[in-house]
Amino acid sequence: MGSYTELAIEDYPVVQSKSYAVPEVMTIFSEKDKLVYKRKMSERNYLAWGIKDDDSEEIAYTYTTTVSKTIDRLNVMGFTLKESENDLQLSIQGEIESLKIQDDIFGRSEKENKTMNLLKSSDIYDFISAFSEIKEKQVPTYLRSFEEYKLSRLALHLVNNSNFTLNYPCSDYRFYIRVFLEACNKDSLVTQDITEVTHAGYYSEEEHVRDSSDLILTHGFSTNSKIIILTEGDSDKNIIERSLKLLYPHLYDYYSFMNFGLSNASGGASSLVAQIKGFVGVGIKNKIIAVLDNDTAAHVAKKGLNKTEIPDNISIIHYPYFDKLENYPTIGPTGEQCININEVAGSIEVYLGFDVLKINEKLIPVQWRGYDQSIGKYQGEILNKILVQEKFYEKLSICEQNQTQIELYDWLGIKLILNSIFNAFDQ
Repeated sequence: MGSYTELAIEDYPVVQSKSYAVPEVMTIFSEKDKLVYKRKMSERNYLAWGIKDDDSEEIAYTYTTTVSKTIDRLNVMGFTLKESENDLQLSIQGEIESLKIQDDIFGRSEKENKTMNLLKSSDIYDFISAFSEIKEKQVPTYLRSFEEYKLSRLALHLVNNSNFTLNYPCSDYRFYIRVFLEACNKDSLVTQDITEVTHAGYYSEEEHVRDSSDLILTHGFSTNSKIIILTEGDSDKNIIERSLKLLYPHLYDYYSFMNFGLSNASGGASSLVAQIKGFVGVGIKNKIIAVLDNDTAAHVAKKGLNKTEIPDNISIIHYPYFDKLENYPTIGPTGEQCININEVAGSIEVYLGFDVLKINEKLIPVQWRGYDQSIGKYQGEILNKILVQEKFYEKLSICEQNQTQIELYDWLGIKLILNSIFNAFDQ
């Protein structure tokens, strides 16, 4: 009969595979999600395995995370709900075209007519409702008759002859998973069970199955490669990288940061723009996010890309608009005044939290520098930049050592930056 794997979401089996886990499915996990533990055979997912009263023990090998984290990871990889909706429409059109070709050759049956009309009239929210129905009724997909479950037409179509997955039209398993997740509680579990195939010898007990799947997929497929993040300098890189690992650890493995020290790359907005042009010139296929400051110098430098055709795999963003910077203290030729420093003095330091930006309860001011005639704005730079960074690194270190301390500090600005990175390709 062979050995099988099973992906269950909120205890409902959505993908089963023989001998090996589906590589695309494994990308929703991290190696840190792997669990090895003892369990009774009867504790396996009943809908997938049909085992009820077997109290014999086995060593279980699973990868387990939450629905919420899986959604975050899929969004980062580009499998957003919006893209899932686009993929569904294209996939439905493909199935309809396939039915038309069969019709030309063999003639169309009444069943095929009903299937075509059902697909034409169904949108992504109909499928989400159907997934909810199937999951709540705990419908086994291996049955030949589903009359007792009194399913809607679309739910019946999904489970009928579904074999290893439900009959959801898609171009990639991850679109299917992303839509199914919308029917689930965000705190419920997503579990890939590789117990049976590990005991059968397809994987070793110590094997990093998730990382092995990544290697399989990255041969020629940029969707599955890590997203490269470019910043204006090493300080920005270190701050963003460590903050990501601390605040969103479940997304950390999906990104790779350019190391300025190892590459001898110079910093600054102009240098970053030059790097972007270089990547465009060589036609690199990886997804790249170039993160510019939200200041005058960065906006001027970005104008150097006006004549460059930026491919879809490269996203260029600025640090985001931050409402707490709308009335920030500055020092200039006319003295001290509080004004909006967004787009003129938005270096990373002003996003590091007002808890590190204050000395004796007063915010460290921005000093106005040169005036740029091309956009008619001054360039601002925060005073005591090194001190601000040192205070932030101290905050990071405290929370890295004891994560219960995270809520005691101000992360609003850095979270804005991280969320702009997460959504860089959805703008």
